[in-house]
Parts: sequence; structure tokens; C-alpha cells
Amino acid sequence: MDPIQLRPSTGVSDNVAMLDLAEIDAAIGMVVAGAARRVCLVALSGVEAVAGVALARAQAADVGFHLDRDAGGAVRLTIGPRAEAGAGPEPPPDDR
Repeated sequence: MDPIQLRPSTGVSDNVAMLDLAEIDAAIGMVVAGAARRVCLVALSGVEAVAGVALARAQAADVGFHLDRDAGGAVRLTIGPRAEAGAGPEPPPDDR
């Protein structure tokens, strides 16, 4: 008997959105803990679906949040750096 092969869905399910949010929460935690100054997340399937919640969590943690889409449509989310007291927002990271 051949094994059953599951094909990934092209739609964004609640599970995918929750996984993306968990990745973003982990990035926020890394910046808050000082393990990283910035964390760049790419290839998130449904980041647009959780961007509002993720932004609110980043703001609550005083961590920068920058969502960027390149010419090809790929989305990159940069978390960090941590906001310093009295400092204004830092400009978005430059493209390299």
C-alpha cells in the first residue's frame, strides 16, 4: 500500500496564522531578552492576517515593527530594535 501524501494548502488557515504569530512572538521575545537587536522574518504565509495583532504586541513590548513588500511581492517583517526612553522611532532597515 502506498503512503498517503498530503499536499500543503495554498490558502491561509487559522493554523498558519497562529504559526506566523508564534514566529513573530518569538522574534519579539528575542529582541526583548537582548538575544538579538533585530530579527528579520521572511516566508511567512499569512503575515497580513496577523499583522495588526503582531504590531500591537510589538508596541506593548517597546519593540520596532516594520513590514515591507519587495517588487516581487514577497513580504519581509523586521522586529526590533528596542525603543529607548525618549527616542523617536528608528528609520526602517535599509535594503541590502
